[in-house]
Amino acid sequence: MDAVAFVAQLRDHYVDQFRGFAEQQRASCAKGSSEVKLRLGEDSELFDRLYCADFVKNDGQAEIIELNPDRALAFSPISGSFGDASLSIEHLRWDDVLLHHDSETLPPQELSRWFQRWFDPEDERHESSAELSRVIHSMLVRPGAVSIDFGTAEPEAFWAMLQLLEGAGARSIQVSSSKAAMPDVN
Repeated sequence: MDAVAFVAQLRDHYVDQFRGFAEQQRASCAKGSSEVKLRLGEDSELFDRLYCADFVKNDGQAEIIELNPDRALAFSPISGSFGDASLSIEHLRWDDVLLHHDSETLPPQELSRWFQRWFDPEDERHESSAELSRVIHSMLVRPGAVSIDFGTAEPEAFWAMLQLLEGAGARSIQVSSSKAAMPDVN
C-alpha cells in the first residue's frame, strides 16, 4: 500500500464532505462563512489558543456549526516505520487525529513553526479566490500525544508532523482517533 496516496485519499474523502457541508450551510443562512479563525479565552488548552471553526452563521447572532462527517474510509490497521520510529495507524479521521508518541518533550520552536505554517494565523498563504483555506483547524499538545483537526490542510501537514515527532526522538508513533466508532465506507 502506498501510504502517501492513502493519506491523500483519506484527506480528499473528508474534504469532499466538508465542501458539501459548507455549501449546505451557506444556503441555509443570510450571512455566514466557512473556516473562520478565532482566538479563544485564556483557559483554552488549544495551541496558541487558536481555533478555526468549520462554519459560522451570523443571522443576527453568531453561531458556530461544526461538520460531523457521517462517513470515513474503512481500512485495516497499518504498521511500518517512519524514519527511526515505528508507525502504526489504527484509525485515521482527518478532523480528529490523535498522535501518541514516546518522545520525552517536543521542541517548542519546531511546534510553533509547524503551527504557523499549517494554521497560518496571519493568513499569509490566504488566497481570496480559493474555495478552501488549506489550514488545520486546531491542535492540542499534551505529554505523549498531539491531537489535530487537520481541517482542509494538505496531506503534507500530516507527514510534516510525523517528521517533527520523529525528529524529536519519538521511536514509536501511533495514529488513532477519539471518534473511531463511526460507520465506514469503502
